[in-house]
Amino acid sequence: MTKDRKQKILLVDDDKDMCESLADVLSLEPGYEISYTTNPLEALNIVGSTRFSLIIIDYKMPEMNGLELLKRIKKQSRDNRVFILTAFISNELIEEAKKEGAEKVMSKFIWPDEILKCIKDTIG
Repeated sequence: MTKDRKQKILLVDDDKDMCESLADVLSLEPGYEISYTTNPLEALNIVGSTRFSLIIIDYKMPEMNGLELLKRIKKQSRDNRVFILTAFISNELIEEAKKEGAEKVMSKFIWPDEILKCIKDTIG
């Protein structure tokens, strides 16, 4: 990928404020183009038509949980890189998410610079 092309990141969280806050933080980093949706079903449509460098999914959402969305995204393309953010982190969730192909499972309560470091380590 050339330096002048932006890395596309999709945020999926039913909490619009969370999406906007994380998008604001990530937008400060040059080289990232941030999109978000509050609807997991819409996320599937978006992922079906646009290639993303990274998809960051909330675990607990009303329409479907993050693991189900992860499975469906990976069914569309195993190449999709996915992080799960959750307020409800557990060893069981981490194991299941990794088994389904998540790159990382992180607490929503980590510092923005830690999220940025994980993103840079994963996609540059």
